[in-house]
Amino acid sequence: VPVFSFTTVADVGSAQEVPGITGLAHMFEHMAFKGSPAIGTRDWPAEQKALAAVEAAYQAWQAERLAARPDPEKLARLLADFRGKQKEAAGLAVPNELVGLLSRQGGVSINAETGTDDTKFYYSLPANKLELFALVESERFYRPVFRQFYEERDVVQEERRARLENSASGRLFELLAATAFQNHPYRHPASGYMSDLQSLTMTDAEAFF
Repeated sequence: VPVFSFTTVADVGSAQEVPGITGLAHMFEHMAFKGSPAIGTRDWPAEQKALAAVEAAYQAWQAERLAARPDPEKLARLLADFRGKQKEAAGLAVPNELVGLLSRQGGVSINAETGTDDTKFYYSLPANKLELFALVESERFYRPVFRQFYEERDVVQEERRARLENSASGRLFELLAATAFQNHPYRHPASGYMSDLQSLTMTDAEAFF
């Protein structure tokens, strides 16, 4: 069959995280499908500025939210500004362009998974699409763009609720790992702790990358 299948293994997982940024390796699994400056954008220079504005607005809102005595009116105003910046940035992105590009060229079984020590990405393509594979993998791992970071963070939170918080076996495994590895990062769930997932920032992601 004129098809080739592969797995790209990124040498990073939840064991490389520290308290405060758990779940970030899993976030990167999601971010790797968002594209690069060449894939997933309508106007990269404009989008780059818009994403910087999104992060500045989020940092301002988070600083007020975490203040000793947050001002409710200021919080509402900062949150509205952040949402507006998100909408502007979203208008410059091309949703799902990376997956769409692969699918249109015969790509199938496009998926990924995050573990304690690595993150795996895999799909299959027609044998004559080797150059496309090399281009896409180089783009998304060499110069990823963290577009729609906060929207995707919400998706990751929902995954945690479904797989751990609303799953007896998932909850049991999380407690078992936390008990067995009290002083080792294997105690961190690959999905991250909810308190961390609610406060991870794009700045954290850039530092982790």
